[in-house]
Amino acid sequence: MEYNIIIAPDLEGLAVEVAGFLPQGWRLKGGIVEHGKGFAQQLVRQPKDSVRMQQQRKQPAKQRRTKWIE
Repeated sequence: MEYNIIIAPDLEGLAVEVAGFLPQGWRLKGGIVEHGKGFAQQLVRQPKDSVRMQQQRKQPAKQRRTKWIE
C-alpha cells in the first residue's frame, strides 16, 4: 500500500492538490488535519489500483461497427 500526504497553506489549495491525485487511483484516508503550516490530507493507493489506471489509459476507444442497410 502506498501513502501520500498533501500539505497546503489553505483549504482551497489543498482541494486543488488532492483533485490532481484522484484520477491516478489515490483515495482519501481520514479527515483534513490542521497544523502550523496550514492543512494536510492523507491519501492511500493499492499497487493494483495504479496498474489498473495505467491499463485504462492505454486502451483505445472501441470503434463501433455499423452495418448499412441498402
